Amino acid sequence: MKSLFPEKYHTHIYHFALVLLVIGMPTSKFLISVAELTLAGNWIAEGNLKNKFILFWKNKSALLLCSVILLHIIGLLYTTNFADGFLDIRVKAPLFVLPFILSTSKPLTEKTVHIVLKFFVASVVYCTITSALILLDIFHRPVVDVRNISIFISHIRFALLICISFFIAVYFIIKSNTKIEKAIWAVLIVWFITTLVFMESLTGIAILTITSAVILFYKAITSKIKLIKFGIPIVFLCFIMFSISYLRGITNERNKQTETIDFAKMDKLTSRGNPYTYTTSSTLTENGHLIWIYFCESELREEWNKRSAIKFGENDKKGNPLSYTLTRFLSSKGWRKDADAVAALTTDEIAAIERGVPNVNFQSVSSLTGRIYETLWEIDLYKSTGDANGHSLTQRFEYWKVATEIIRKHLLFGVGTGDVQNSFDEEYVITNSKLAPEWRLHSHNQYLSITVAFGIFGLIWFLASMVYPMFAQRKVFDYLYISFFIIASISFLTEDTLETQAGVTFYAFLNSFLLFARPKGDKQSTATTQRTI
Repeated sequence: MKSLFPEKYHTHIYHFALVLLVIGMPTSKFLISVAELTLAGNWIAEGNLKNKFILFWKNKSALLLCSVILLHIIGLLYTTNFADGFLDIRVKAPLFVLPFILSTSKPLTEKTVHIVLKFFVASVVYCTITSALILLDIFHRPVVDVRNISIFISHIRFALLICISFFIAVYFIIKSNTKIEKAIWAVLIVWFITTLVFMESLTGIAILTITSAVILFYKAITSKIKLIKFGIPIVFLCFIMFSISYLRGITNERNKQTETIDFAKMDKLTSRGNPYTYTTSSTLTENGHLIWIYFCESELREEWNKRSAIKFGENDKKGNPLSYTLTRFLSSKGWRKDADAVAALTTDEIAAIERGVPNVNFQSVSSLTGRIYETLWEIDLYKSTGDANGHSLTQRFEYWKVATEIIRKHLLFGVGTGDVQNSFDEEYVITNSKLAPEWRLHSHNQYLSITVAFGIFGLIWFLASMVYPMFAQRKVFDYLYISFFIIASISFLTEDTLETQAGVTFYAFLNSFLLFARPKGDKQSTATTQRTI
């Protein structure tokens, strides 16, 4: 088949589609779909299909990457839910399409690679600025949870894109020839860190820290400059000590006991003559104050319903029982849980409780300290009651437990492509899970999800598809690729990254782009790698 247009036009279309795709990754599913269709259409119209297929067949890295979709097709042979199975394959189609097209297309010049990367960073910057303006209420949108400020894609996927943008910015600091360019990229690095902090993205911060540590420690080990060899470990040691001190301060605040309780001497009645109830077995506290003492539900219900449109028995705006949020909030102030306490709340405090804020110290929409505090509180609650409902971290503990049990029962080949959710639903019932139906989700761990669906053989296949291309394409010491690889690998531990269009495009495109966009042996690429890693 001959080319439909002159080669230069196909090249322009190819470059345009790549730019459109990276713009769409943080902003628009529609743009992603248009870009992928454009890439596919241009690839076919470009002709020379026989040689392209031969090139693809000879590229073992591309074959292995694309074979992951074959794993899903094989999984259809022993599934019972074909509807979910075909939907899963459709969502994961980019795992085949993108490495197939990029590995059989003409390699890009370094200049074009830089243009695509800069458009990607610019698109992420646009989204971060939009999020900041929403947080500052310059763009008026209701923000119940700070994670709502990511309006284009999931805040978790957004955090991954911010992390990779951070390392791209570092790359361009080294590549830039002028001080102004270096300064701009340095400002963007600070901005990306700031964004992760005001988004309260513990996952993003953890991934950024771990990836930075791996790259910098490799640099320290291989450097012959003593300042770098010893300076990097010292800086990280100081960072670790600061982090431990910071977390210890929050933990101490969580665990402090500010009052000595003698239950025999405590008041039995409220000021209005209604009886208090006490749960003496509970040790849960807010700011050191026991939660389940001086509790009068009838008064809380009556007085709260006078002050709020969200009734006492309903959920707050975060989806948690408002009665529970109110009880924790009053406890955090050291107040009794009765009508007098509710009457004394300010209008702003009422609004904060409605929004789902359980602690008086963390009423602002964004508070990293508050996010960490709440996470520690969730863990304490889970330890004492086994209740993980509505709590992102401890729900994952339940997901992982259920996934592990399913894997134990279907160790070799898993449950098939379409039966993952069905298997989870059944196991939740069998184990009498305390999770409410709306929280009974997948494993939130890509490695476990693959193993649930395809067994231990499927996991080995998937891991091989991740690791082999890195060595075969000689990207082990490529700064940009290793940065991406670490970010993706860590994200797989806490998220089903490949179960959504945004997540699968993040992985499939950046993996293929950084593996195949530059030709092997590109001297400029190698030089950059040697300077940065």
